[in-house]
Amino acid sequence: MQPTSVPSVPSPAADPHDAGGGSGASRGTRMEPARERELVERAGVDAAAFGELYDFYLPRIYGFVHRRTRERTVTEDLTATTFERALSALRGGRFRNEAFGGWLYRVAGNAVIDHVRAVRRVADGAEVEVADPAPDVLAAALDHDALRSAMARLSETHRRVLALRFYDDLDPEEAGAILGCSRRTFAVKLHRALGALRAAMATEPLDQLEATDVA
Repeated sequence: MQPTSVPSVPSPAADPHDAGGGSGASRGTRMEPARERELVERAGVDAAAFGELYDFYLPRIYGFVHRRTRERTVTEDLTATTFERALSALRGGRFRNEAFGGWLYRVAGNAVIDHVRAVRRVADGAEVEVADPAPDVLAAALDHDALRSAMARLSETHRRVLALRFYDDLDPEEAGAILGCSRRTFAVKLHRALGALRAAMATEPLDQLEATDVA
């Protein structure tokens, strides 16, 4: 049986920031690889197979998008777009030799980028600040003013690497897929980002560093 469309995207019953729920799945960000490959092979023509992938990844992709948009309607639209693109790729035989979960996060990330660009165009050239909130949210959650300040001084690339690994809790393979690099290359990027964060933290006043030292 061939799937015809993606179901409408409801807001997960749980907190949308919890990207680990749904369908009795574990809290990990990725389905068991062998099972995922089996479902991907069938999903282009089997609605049940695509449905299982959808049920597993829906709350994770919803949470991933919501952390970047903070708007429920936009999140639902971009999540639906992500799964529509996934179904189209599977039905068209265009999905090849990639981890489906990591690829899906990359599609979602690109959908967010497209949305941000569209918002900026609609603003008629007015300067609209639409930044990835993940580092700020991470810092606020930890209640570390020094960390917040240090994160703000990092490059956008370093902030994104740290957010994918520690805020979105993606494994290196999935995070690498979003950035278009290998697991090993992502590990190098993460090492450099952590080094940059340590260096930025080292420039904070001593009293702030002592206040945020949880070791």
